Amino acid sequence: MPRNYIDQINFEKRDLHMNVIHVEEIKQIISRQQDAWNSSDAVGFSDDCDESISFTNILGKVYFGRNLFDEVHINIFSTIFKGSALSLSIRRIHFPNPEVAIADLSAAVSGYQTLPPGVESPADGVLRTSLLQVFIRAESGWRVVAYHNVDVKN
Repeated sequence: MPRNYIDQINFEKRDLHMNVIHVEEIKQIISRQQDAWNSSDAVGFSDDCDESISFTNILGKVYFGRNLFDEVHINIFSTIFKGSALSLSIRRIHFPNPEVAIADLSAAVSGYQTLPPGVESPADGVLRTSLLQVFIRAESGWRVVAYHNVDVKN
């Protein structure tokens, strides 16, 4: 912890530099997720997920564990979202502490086969969701520990 004003400035500069590096690492993960979705690669989609991930889908159904995360995506990539395209836009990446990052994203899915019951198809055919991902920093890099997706109503 900084002892004086000069130490505080150096501490803040170091934190800013580290946050820039961490933001880029997280952006790369999000880009890999988008690429994996667009290739219908469920295993690639979960490459950066923790084994104990908490996942809520757009219907509000909750799953725990990477295996279930994979199973759900294998299923939807071969059925309702077969051949779909995902576009992820980062609204904010926040670091409540140096080991945790929270990413608020806007997601848009087009080219889907159909939508699950209870999710209305927008007039323009683009499903929009609000996605919250929580990352922790581990020895192996940033890992997604929570993935919560909500259908945005028109």
